[in-house]
Amino acid sequence: MEIYLKTKEQSYNINLDKNVIIFGQDCTEKNSFINNLSNSLLKEKKNILINGKNIEPNKYNIIIINEDSDFANEFKFTKNNTLKQLIYQDINKKINEEKLINYTNEIFDIIDEKVNNLLDRKINKKFDNKLSFEIEIPDINSIIDKFTNIYIDNLLLNSNEISKSIKRKLLYQLYFLEIKNNNKNNIVIINNFDAYLNSNEIITILNTINNLTNENNHFILTSTSNIFEYISQEHFTVYKYMNKLINLDTIDEAIKIYLLKKEYNEKENFDTFYQQNESLIHKQEIIDIKEKLLNIYPHCLSKILNCTSINIAPKKPKHITSEYIICENKDLQQLFVEICNGCKKKSGAI
Repeated sequence: MEIYLKTKEQSYNINLDKNVIIFGQDCTEKNSFINNLSNSLLKEKKNILINGKNIEPNKYNIIIINEDSDFANEFKFTKNNTLKQLIYQDINKKINEEKLINYTNEIFDIIDEKVNNLLDRKINKKFDNKLSFEIEIPDINSIIDKFTNIYIDNLLLNSNEISKSIKRKLLYQLYFLEIKNNNKNNIVIINNFDAYLNSNEIITILNTINNLTNENNHFILTSTSNIFEYISQEHFTVYKYMNKLINLDTIDEAIKIYLLKKEYNEKENFDTFYQQNESLIHKQEIIDIKEKLLNIYPHCLSKILNCTSINIAPKKPKHITSEYIICENKDLQQLFVEICNGCKKKSGAI
């Protein structure tokens, strides 16, 4: 599956044969891109195509989870949300909704009248204004919502004692349950998916996503954290966002430039030297260096993916003014310099 998105600034191609994770600083441009993508999918706009076609109504189930999405709010039954569908769909079929709503409103009308009679007699006989509770119940969901409290380990869900990480994990479980219970093409976008989670929790969520992934379930995640080492290359395509989408595959070109510069004589033009000699670089040589980077230096790649500026240094700086990578030799230092340069130059459509 491929998504094509066109904005005022530029166009993007996102291949969803694998899941996608987008790293990068939490900037306005990155959030604007995610919002554009989310809104275009939800509203089936003309500026977005899936597999070269406009979005077909009801073919895709679009799930958007933002950093501020909260389980307590998503749990509200008054919304046409996942929980209502999962739990109350069958129950609603067996309820005479109109009869129940009328009966409930009659009860509240009696309470309202009783309270006002008490106010007239007991509190202030000269008080002319009528007190109203305005407890009108418009639908069955309002009844469920008013009389449903959720407790976790005997603590009310809205309590400050319930951590955001617990609510976050519950929220994911809720939506992942929806994915398991429908046959549509699911596209799940989670902005800053690792917010409020520790390392073990992030690993658990990623493993759950990996297990859910199939031809009908597609995930687009974003992160500003250095968690690249937890990402499965088998399940995810990795991007960096820096005013454009930059595919991690640009690392292949950076490695090629690094290898050629080792043989380069500065007396000649490097662009010319590159064109004359790039075919001499064996693909396996690039693969071997890339595998080494992915297996031994994933923490360094994390920093490159999340930083707009980074210092490649032989030792820890005395005064830390920006993110940095320590390299034990000049050869490795030059390799990371080329990777950083490559992540700034090339746009990433797969």
